[in-house]
Amino acid sequence: MKKPTPVTNIFLLLCLGVSVPSAFFPGVFDLFSGELPHEYWFQDFTLAFQHGARGMPLAILGHLAVNVFLLLTAGRRVERLLGSGRFLLLSLAAWGGYALAQQVCCIWINGASGIIYAYSPFLLLPIRWAKSHPEWKRTAGTCLALLLLMWVAVTLALGLVPFLTNPGQSLMRTFFFGNLFHLTATAIGFVFFALWSRNLSSAPGSPD
Repeated sequence: MKKPTPVTNIFLLLCLGVSVPSAFFPGVFDLFSGELPHEYWFQDFTLAFQHGARGMPLAILGHLAVNVFLLLTAGRRVERLLGSGRFLLLSLAAWGGYALAQQVCCIWINGASGIIYAYSPFLLLPIRWAKSHPEWKRTAGTCLALLLLMWVAVTLALGLVPFLTNPGQSLMRTFFFGNLFHLTATAIGFVFFALWSRNLSSAPGSPD
């Protein structure tokens, strides 16, 4: 399981390369995302590598830090489980789904988590394997903690914070729109999980 993770590493470098300059140069922020309406077709896609809000460096770097953490933990782990080829296919599908969901819903929210959440269903694999392979128990515990962070803690935060800061809004509305792109990415992840589940039914020899 000590495999290289080239796709995750490239994804990580793209997020850093877009977000860090965007934090300090508003013109760079505008180039990769900008204020609506978008001027260039590619901004619907580069939005996934950008984080935070224009002119707010701390918001950009804080948002970036969360997704860098998820890439280093969930992203690398899932790429090692799937192999880089399947992981790349999953990432591209989630990236396209992210861009399509923005167009359909007319909502543009930046951040890599619109892709990263597609990896979350595959964190269930070590949890399943640990039942019959004791050597996977430690990895299963890490995966469970990541799922609780992504599916519970972040979901609650993105629903409750907008509601508490703007009490006039519906709680159901803030939960739905606050987590919309996480939901679409997770759904894409589960589609691929179902397609590949037969090939992933048995545990590798040892955990990472």
